[in-house]
Amino acid sequence: MTWNQPLTEGTKQCPRCGADFECKVDDLRHCDCVAVKVSLPVLKTLQSQYEDCLCPDCLREIATSAGSNLAS
Repeated sequence: MTWNQPLTEGTKQCPRCGADFECKVDDLRHCDCVAVKVSLPVLKTLQSQYEDCLCPDCLREIATSAGSNLAS
């Protein structure tokens, strides 16, 4: 799958860390991507680096790191 293809829910493997995680894109109220706040510039960078969704742990780590970089 690539970012330009339709998203589907189900078990995926994170392209960053290799962990399996449950994608809930068809149920956005419960989707981890919605719960983790990542800025638009960071999202665009992620889209250029990875072809699919990242796991919630990686998203949280990136969001925290990006927030720390902004505070510096």
